[in-house]
Amino acid sequence: MPYARNREHPEAMLKVLLTVIKKTSSGGATLEDLKEAYREVKDREPADKTIHRLIRRINLLFDPLAYDREEEPEERAIAVRKRGGRAVYVFTRDLHAGPRLDPGLALLTALSLYPQQRHLLPGQFEVIMKLILEGILQKMAGWYLVRREIEKYVYVSGYGPASPRQNLNLLEKLLFALRHKKKVRFVYHRSYDGKSTTRELEPYGLLCRHNVWYLVGRCGEAGERRIFRLDHIGRLEIIENSIYTIPPDFSLKEAYGDAWGVWTEAGPDPPVTVRLRVAPGLAQKFRVTRYHESQSTTDLPDGGLEVRFRVTGAREMIPWLMMWGSSLEVLEPDWLRQALADNLAETLGLYRKSAGENFERPGEIPPVLDD
Repeated sequence: MPYARNREHPEAMLKVLLTVIKKTSSGGATLEDLKEAYREVKDREPADKTIHRLIRRINLLFDPLAYDREEEPEERAIAVRKRGGRAVYVFTRDLHAGPRLDPGLALLTALSLYPQQRHLLPGQFEVIMKLILEGILQKMAGWYLVRREIEKYVYVSGYGPASPRQNLNLLEKLLFALRHKKKVRFVYHRSYDGKSTTRELEPYGLLCRHNVWYLVGRCGEAGERRIFRLDHIGRLEIIENSIYTIPPDFSLKEAYGDAWGVWTEAGPDPPVTVRLRVAPGLAQKFRVTRYHESQSTTDLPDGGLEVRFRVTGAREMIPWLMMWGSSLEVLEPDWLRQALADNLAETLGLYRKSAGENFERPGEIPPVLDD
């Protein structure tokens, strides 16, 4: 079957389609309804076969690949149904289903097709572009009003990367390297001693923890898996003519899903149970905040809380545990309890050393209230 040509009928096709869509909710459009729609735009009486050809052409617009085959009745965009002993035409497609075209992309598409379509749909094409532009402007105006309300009544702050654009550029390069299995070379600034080293890495993936991005991969210098904080990476380059493979048994979720932070062993690191006793004054914060996916809580008779975690890399919890001071006590494991005590003693010794003989135990520090 030859592909249906529109010729001088685009306005009539559009009118027939809109009539069927409008009438579908009330049972469907009759042949007379469609003839009347045709007369409104063409100013002449159509034959029955003219309406049938238009419907066929409309169906081909919804399924262009059907030009060389006969569609099943239920597959057609406009299908014929029986109602009260006569045929009616109904629209079978869901206009609200499926992906929606971004207005900006729609505008670019419309503009790119303008030279070809302006002769096919004179007048209507300009209307389509006007509607698209109006939709974009309305969304912009709506967002501007919402943004003004947000800026007036909401203030969000917190730590984050000092150079977000630099992080974005790194992410783009690393995603390219991951997609094409290319090695990367970069300068890494170590935080614990302030030194910079050049590393060559086979990227395994990207990890985001506590609003910080990390790069995971096999380090050529260490010969095993390592993790690097993205905002400590400088001068990253993709090594062309390089290729590598990610171990088939490696999974970011399996490697870091149970981790408290990002510190894990390259080999198997079985999770441990961490039990904490939280004082009554701090208990509510732990009731309403989930610090790890494995967190569970049990109320204590004094109003406090026992909190349990099942994590790997529990040593990374120490700085977080120290921030709660005497409002939190580690119950187990014993090695973590001892490590926390050693860190607290070392910190106390630092202040005693700097204060000398003038060091005195301070008075009670008032709690920070968040309500």
